[in-house]
Amino acid sequence: MIPSDETAQVRAARFRRRDHPTLHQKAVPGVPRDLANSIDENGSLVTVPPVDWIVCFVPGLQSQWWHRFVLSKHKHVYAMRPTSTGSWLLVEPWWTRMMVTILPPADAVKFLRWGGTGDILRVREAVPGHASQLRGWSNCAVLTAFVLGRRSWTWTPHGLFRRLLRETSTRRENVEDLLVEQFTRVISQHSADALAVSADQLSLPLEELLTIIGRNLLEAMMTPSLIEVCYTAILEAERYPAATRVYAEHGPKRAIAVVSRILDRAVCDGHIDLVDCEAGARRFLAMLRGDVHLQAVLQIGRIPTPAELDLRARTTVKRFVRGARDDRATSRDTDGRERGAMSCRSEQDRA
Repeated sequence: MIPSDETAQVRAARFRRRDHPTLHQKAVPGVPRDLANSIDENGSLVTVPPVDWIVCFVPGLQSQWWHRFVLSKHKHVYAMRPTSTGSWLLVEPWWTRMMVTILPPADAVKFLRWGGTGDILRVREAVPGHASQLRGWSNCAVLTAFVLGRRSWTWTPHGLFRRLLRETSTRRENVEDLLVEQFTRVISQHSADALAVSADQLSLPLEELLTIIGRNLLEAMMTPSLIEVCYTAILEAERYPAATRVYAEHGPKRAIAVVSRILDRAVCDGHIDLVDCEAGARRFLAMLRGDVHLQAVLQIGRIPTPAELDLRARTTVKRFVRGARDDRATSRDTDGRERGAMSCRSEQDRA
């Protein structure tokens, strides 16, 4: 929904802003000239590319006198869009105010579930837009159309729904697909950053390499956005199992695969002796995580400091590697050498 890289567009807009002859106007008194000359062709100080909004047309939560005049499933409308950190931006018109707030994933699911009782549309906003402030009296349909930059004369949510549905770029959405998309983007980014290993790091001794991986994983686990996503995945596991599976596949399973390959290489080099490197990777991650992650998800106590996470990573690696080397020392027989050779061959086959 949010363009991942708009650097080229923003840079091009800056050049347009710099070269546009009509933009270099006389500054309004009291306004710095550099600001007055920094506006783009749309009259904005910053150039923001258009993004997709999730527009929810919903029945009422409580009975109102005016509900009899509108469609039963489309009595109210509001707009949402995800951020890059896992939270959601909510714009909901009320009778008395416009609520604009950032919701954590668990709270955002409540509004998405509400949207699922009616209809959910994905709509690309218009920039600079075609709406007008001269519209006069505003309700939820009018204000949502204004957020989207649409020129719409409808007064009802259902009228706006039909208007947006006629646009070829508009798509229907469902709650589970939206959660899968959001979880995949957030978890994949954190996993990629935590598990990134350079060629130079691969040549480090096993303990140093595992310490780097372990510290990165702990820091990622303790990131507030990932803690919120994990909490939501657990909370909504029964309702939206596909979203929970995404969390497991792009989080723990991906980490297990990376650590398992590192352990396979260490077995081939004779540094440790493990019969099952995947099981060893699971054990290492379980030791690393312990109950510190569960406490963070349940909001018990405080989040460990970076120094405490570093100490935990180093301690876990020392215990794990010592155990793996003790196993090697006690199993230096023919059977043990055969197991090591089999593990090495399996690593070569995978390579």
